Amino acid sequence: MKRAKRPMELAVRMAVYILTNRLKGKKRFPLVTMLEPLEMCNLACVGCGRIREYKPVLDKMMSVEVALDAVKQSGAPIVSIAGGEPTIHPRIDEIINRLLEQKYFVYCCTNGLLLERLLPKVPASKYLCWVVHVDGMEEKHDEAVARKGVFNKAINAIETAL
Repeated sequence: MKRAKRPMELAVRMAVYILTNRLKGKKRFPLVTMLEPLEMCNLACVGCGRIREYKPVLDKMMSVEVALDAVKQSGAPIVSIAGGEPTIHPRIDEIINRLLEQKYFVYCCTNGLLLERLLPKVPASKYLCWVVHVDGMEEKHDEAVARKGVFNKAINAIETAL
């Protein structure tokens, strides 16, 4: 089995970032910005309480400007975009592309259902990683997300992204 390699630039930038913060005397500083531009999701997974817990804010979406400002304020070189389902956000491509232009390392977490629609709007980049949530093999995954066929859609999206 071939082992995936992280970009050397990521390792070097993280080392420089950590060293710089240590030399400034900082004991604590963020390594990753966890950005959730919305709470809405296109699935109702059995184990997820998001639909109940976030009901009052399910219709709210972070603007591009607020999202980018939050990342800038954090200062962390890595941005993990999650939610809900971030690919539902009507301007997620703009958020991702602007972060990539600024050379943040972006990990976009998705269930894969809308990924193929987004791929033409977000060019491949060494700074971008699509993280597709899969809960086991087909039967178990579709049971966990309470919808038949989602596993195959997620796998197709992964293959298309590759």
